Amino acid sequence: MPTRSIRTLKNHTSEKMEANVVERLRRLSSEVKKIGFQLRSEYLDGEQPTWCMIGKQKIIFVDLSQTAAEQLRQLEEALAEYRQAIALSPEKHNAEKKIRQAA
Repeated sequence: MPTRSIRTLKNHTSEKMEANVVERLRRLSSEVKKIGFQLRSEYLDGEQPTWCMIGKQKIIFVDLSQTAAEQLRQLEEALAEYRQAIALSPEKHNAEKKIRQAA
């Protein structure tokens, strides 16, 4: 196979992988919004992406300066941290359950 064909194949494969990551990022973004999060893409300037609550609003911050793959990883980690926090706090879990039922 000529070098040009190999390079074209590698570029095509890389583009498909990136499209897959972008699609997964879109799906997960949609899912976190459905469970009541506001998703904020910000330039975090070295700060750790995470989730927090401001008043009654749950917010996940991801670093806009990162690649889609890195933003996906950040979103997955923030969601895992949130789920762990809920698992450790029965009161919060019950409150979240009521919020979801009311929606």
